[in-house]
Amino acid sequence: MRHRFLVGVLALGLLALAGYGFLAPFLTLRGLAVAVERKEVQALERYVDFPRVREALKADLSASLMKEMQNEENPFAALGLLFTAGMVNVLVDALLTPEGLASLGTGKETGQASLEEVRNWRLRYLGLSRAFIYHKDDPRSGLVLERQGLRWRVVKLQMPLD
Repeated sequence: MRHRFLVGVLALGLLALAGYGFLAPFLTLRGLAVAVERKEVQALERYVDFPRVREALKADLSASLMKEMQNEENPFAALGLLFTAGMVNVLVDALLTPEGLASLGTGKETGQASLEEVRNWRLRYLGLSRAFIYHKDDPRSGLVLERQGLRWRVVKLQMPLD
């Protein structure tokens, strides 16, 4: 009798852990949306790995600019692209704000989108330890979540750079 009880408790514990594992990205999505809507920067830091997101976004933007410079035949246009490379840091800092995150995938400029746009975010699993948050109107732009221990955090901002 005691053996059955222990097996039942163990099975219940495993079921609860599996349920949490499945629901954790959705809980992160909800917490992130609330933090963006309320402009709570400290709460955002709980859900977003800002240094990692900044570095990944800077690398993506720099690679896109370099590719564009290689395709450019006009030397003055290439020089102009070099000057815009210096603005990458400013652009990254503008995107990594509550207003910038809320405008992601809406087609609107940072600050023009309503903070309530985060209610239109959706979640798609990319594997057991990765998920993708996107706006319902643009499934190509969004935030990549990664499991870090028992919690999930945003590690990359993904958007088409074409």
